[in-house]
Amino acid sequence: MSELKTILQQLKMRLPGLDNLAIEPGRKAQAAVSLILRDCDGLAQVLIIERAKNPQDHWSGHLALPGGRAAAGDADLIATAARETKEEVGIDLLSGGAFIGQLGRLVPNNPRLPLIEITPLVALAPLHHSLRLNREVEAAFWLSIRQLKEQGRSTVFKYQIAGRQFQWPAYRSERGPIWGITERILTDFLQLLD
Repeated sequence: MSELKTILQQLKMRLPGLDNLAIEPGRKAQAAVSLILRDCDGLAQVLIIERAKNPQDHWSGHLALPGGRAAAGDADLIATAARETKEEVGIDLLSGGAFIGQLGRLVPNNPRLPLIEITPLVALAPLHHSLRLNREVEAAFWLSIRQLKEQGRSTVFKYQIAGRQFQWPAYRSERGPIWGITERILTDFLQLLD
């Protein structure tokens, strides 16, 4: 059995379904990201993007999952995640792919970041897909779930704010540490797997 099939069996039993994904006007801003899985030669992988550098983007240059803020025309947070994923990396999760569940909602811990509620949705990539990055994405790469589990949060990300040094746990990747909200999402996801 492929690694992805084993993971999907575990997720079927442990991953919360696609409930309560309405966009609620009048409350704090809402966003959705796609934790996209695929099989590559029997190994399960997750898609990670590197956001393009942009002084107007609070997450400029970070390693992240595709996704973003809900827009007025989005029917729900699935539509938000699908639209943002297609715009950013060219993968159409509603045509050949599938959303299979959701992880717990998160808000940034840093008071310097916008107040936003982020819903991570777990999805399967279409069998045949190619990456087409837009201007918001500097790079995209697939990372082994086995590697994430085996290495764990084996590095830290250090950052200086107002003369004080801060550090966060992080996962290693070919493009640098995966930290912050994305680290929190990956940790929640990996805890569902044996």
